[in-house]
Amino acid sequence: MTSKNLSTSAAVGSVLADITCPMGTVRVTVDPAATVARAEVRTDDTTGPSADAVTKSRVSQDGQRLTIVVPAVEGGAGGVTQTIVTGRGGTRVTQIFGNVTGSVTGVTIVNGQVIAGGGGAVSSGIEVLVTLPAGSGVRMNSRNADLIVTGLLAALDLDTHNGSLTAGVIGRVQVRGHNGDNDIQAVQEWADIETHNGNTYIGTYGGGAARLITHNGNVELSAAPSASGRIEARAYNGNVRLRGVSNRPELDVIAKTRNGHVSKH
Repeated sequence: MTSKNLSTSAAVGSVLADITCPMGTVRVTVDPAATVARAEVRTDDTTGPSADAVTKSRVSQDGQRLTIVVPAVEGGAGGVTQTIVTGRGGTRVTQIFGNVTGSVTGVTIVNGQVIAGGGGAVSSGIEVLVTLPAGSGVRMNSRNADLIVTGLLAALDLDTHNGSLTAGVIGRVQVRGHNGDNDIQAVQEWADIETHNGNTYIGTYGGGAARLITHNGNVELSAAPSASGRIEARAYNGNVRLRGVSNRPELDVIAKTRNGHVSKH
């Protein structure tokens, strides 16, 4: 195994975790008992591209900002990359072509595990493990990494190309994605989520403004009694399903789809 840890925490209390991770899985846990942030970048490999990326990663904290930067895995940007993710909406396959001269060697990534083509070896995926005190937030930039959040996260700003979001409770959430599902148990304040190919699901919504847009996928939201303001849910190819919005004059509901079904209850 190869790993890099946050050696010392510069401040006590809530932080903003600023994470850059091109590929792999990021797991964030909000622990009410934690007083300082903890972070680790790891892979099961001891040598090879994933191990090199972990060794070159940067993990530091300056005041209330925790910074984690994982470089791209060598060879992961060139050739053909095929990402296979299984989620609520079924199986998603994405192929990415980098700058290629000469022959092409394929790379297959199955749920974070990188399998080199051409009869090559198997390379373990990269994991970023973060534990945050209560009241913390996350800003993440990624191309092919999934984000899994456990606990109550105050705020999330996610910019991803091929990656899914699975989360428990989030206060405020903004997501800009291209390929990937967004599955959130609860949103407390507001949500602004837009993705091109993917489903968006919010189990319980109690905020004051929600904007959920997907071009190819389904949108589902259940409004709690505390919800108010505008709820905008749009899909181009997909179904829109809203619960808890009927006979609610305090809600301004906009629900539309071009090719699919809209249900409001």
